[in-house]
Amino acid sequence: MDHQKTQEVALSVRHSADQHPMLQASVLLLIVSIWFPGATRIAGTDGSLSFLLALFCALVSVVCYGETARRLHRTEAALAAAVLTTSAVIIVLSLLSMLYADSPLRTMRAVFAQIFGFATIPAVAAISTRPKGFEAVDRLVMAMIIMSVATSCLVTIGLGDAKFADRAEGYFKHSNQLGIALSAGLPLIAARLVTARRHRILLLGCLAAVLLGLVKSGSKTNFVVGVVGLGIFFGLYSIYLVMRKQRPISVILGVVAAPVLIQVCLVTLQSLNPRAYKLLSVQLSGGEAHSIVSRQRLWSMSIDLGMTHPFIGVGAGQPVGDIAPHSHNLFIDYFRTLGVPGVALVAVIALLVAGYLVTAVLSTLFGNDRSEGATEANVMVLGSSVSVWNYLAANQMSDSFGPSTAPFFWLPLALLMAYRGMQRSLQAGSDGHTKLYATTAPQLFER
Repeated sequence: MDHQKTQEVALSVRHSADQHPMLQASVLLLIVSIWFPGATRIAGTDGSLSFLLALFCALVSVVCYGETARRLHRTEAALAAAVLTTSAVIIVLSLLSMLYADSPLRTMRAVFAQIFGFATIPAVAAISTRPKGFEAVDRLVMAMIIMSVATSCLVTIGLGDAKFADRAEGYFKHSNQLGIALSAGLPLIAARLVTARRHRILLLGCLAAVLLGLVKSGSKTNFVVGVVGLGIFFGLYSIYLVMRKQRPISVILGVVAAPVLIQVCLVTLQSLNPRAYKLLSVQLSGGEAHSIVSRQRLWSMSIDLGMTHPFIGVGAGQPVGDIAPHSHNLFIDYFRTLGVPGVALVAVIALLVAGYLVTAVLSTLFGNDRSEGATEANVMVLGSSVSVWNYLAANQMSDSFGPSTAPFFWLPLALLMAYRGMQRSLQAGSDGHTKLYATTAPQLFER
């Protein structure tokens, strides 16, 4: 009996390993496609090709996830189970809202946004738990960096509906969506920059290119989120070095250079996008910019619509009358479209992820591992944490977890979980024992 069980496990591992190259290639194609939602439309719907790729990744990865889950640490397994279960409930509510929504087909927007979670989290988990999983996950990060830089370059030279002196959309439908995508990519580039042993000048150029693309997008919220996110990352990295008594000169130089870099970013924004700089100056000085006033009116109308239908909402994905396609706030939009159940479910996802971020960052900062491999994993945990945080922050004003930007939440979250799992493996290896198996949800925020 034991021999038969051993053979079954061996066959399961071999079958999962056979799927690994196909799954990795599918995720890489998905990463490429999410940067061009306008160019990957089918039957007039943006991002349709991305959705089909996501659906394929979800089907392939879910098949082998049972074996993968047994290799995950209980914290990552519990987070994946909790978040994806909540997403599944949102999908069900969104589909049910087709029965009363004014535009039933638009309810699929919310479904598309949640499907990307099922495509990325199990897929990246399966990839990361295979032999040479660290290198495979690094390829996904490099794909994100390459696409961030490529999109920024296209925007800078004026392709993809980019206007040199105003708001550039790239291949997204709105400039805010481009800004969200670029601000999510910035911390990953910064993390790769400080851990790289070669090509640092090239990576520094990539960072500058994406910052320039963010300026060109003209999205004030995402410019602030992106620059502040970079500051948060380098601040966390400085604390990381100080706690380990490493590179004191780098820390001092970073403290001196930070205000200079912020000033350079503002001067660049003023030079290349004076409209965005003027509006940002009005907002920072306490004035009432037109965009802020319009957001407040939009939020007020959305809340009123939600109060009219507090338990079912107006239907997933429905526009705010003829004014806007969404409420420009994650929680208000889910309250308007799916009522109290919708905002409660999305709040659960946000709280679970935020708690996981805080735990991951604190454990990384105050850990005692000093090996080279551990340093790379630790820094990537910090970078991917800030990337997820940037997305959540941007969705309080720029978007409402739409299908074109949702991948830039799910993918960094999946990368964070993968690097956190690698971090745990390295720590367990240095301690001479392992703690990599799944259990129940109460251990969700275990350090």
